[in-house]
Amino acid sequence: MSHYALLVGNGINNLADGNSWFDVLQSLGAKYKIAIDTNNKPFPLAYEEIYFNILKTQHSARTESTIKRFIADKIQTITFNDIHQHIMTLNCQNVMTTNYDLAFESCVKDLPEIKNDGIIKEQKYSVFRHHQINDKRLWHIHGDITVANSITLGYEHYSGYLQAMRNYTATGSSYTRKEFNDLKPLIRRLSTPGDEYSWIDNFFRRNVYIFGLTLDFVEIDLWWLLTFRERCRLLKKSDKEISNQIVYYVPASFAANEKSQAKITLLKSVGVIVNDRLGQHFHRSKDDEKAYYVAVIADIEKSEE
Repeated sequence: MSHYALLVGNGINNLADGNSWFDVLQSLGAKYKIAIDTNNKPFPLAYEEIYFNILKTQHSARTESTIKRFIADKIQTITFNDIHQHIMTLNCQNVMTTNYDLAFESCVKDLPEIKNDGIIKEQKYSVFRHHQINDKRLWHIHGDITVANSITLGYEHYSGYLQAMRNYTATGSSYTRKEFNDLKPLIRRLSTPGDEYSWIDNFFRRNVYIFGLTLDFVEIDLWWLLTFRERCRLLKKSDKEISNQIVYYVPASFAANEKSQAKITLLKSVGVIVNDRLGQHFHRSKDDEKAYYVAVIADIEKSEE
């Protein structure tokens, strides 16, 4: 099994019609009879606005669970496509995704019962949450539809999740599993081979290839992780040299615009290698988008030969 990991975003889901986040939000607005406007708003805060507007009419502490269950039911209609299938055939053990759906899992024939195989059975956060499917660990780093409350949407959820991530990575924490409480923070045990408990391990132990992910600045969990990793690397704060590579794929047709340039500059500052050589015609058609992801996967396989 090749020693690399993938982080895949919602871009691959957009190859099929009707799978957009916009569709989900419009359905939510119709259900609760509220106007949903996310234009020029950071989505975690826009979600809080949506939640508060609904809460003002529902007056129930269980309202957010109901909202997330509704969203989970909508997302459940998303099914796999050729790119999901291609990824599941790769010689790669760890596949991380920000997607809440089970498209990757559904690629497998005779799929066994899906369960959370994390050493800590989280109900809200997803530091440890993953599904073991054949030879792959599928890490839904922002939650998944099997536990609707794990779906990471609002600013409050992101902030709590970031705290849980920092505890595991930098400071250590107390867990419900007592035998796990003596575990040193990740940054203090990189030199010791052993079990890997979280998707975060990938960012310090093996090459990570990121694609289909816009990596907006509102993704404070991922930007914190990249920033913390680079601080540790440059200041030599870990117990072992951090030498793995993080590679971010951005289509060539996007890389030249001003907004992308700002992001690319920041990504390079936190030690990420930016690959903008592919996808000159990305977004001209669904076929061009699919061809881009096929080319990205081929480029990753070539890099790991």
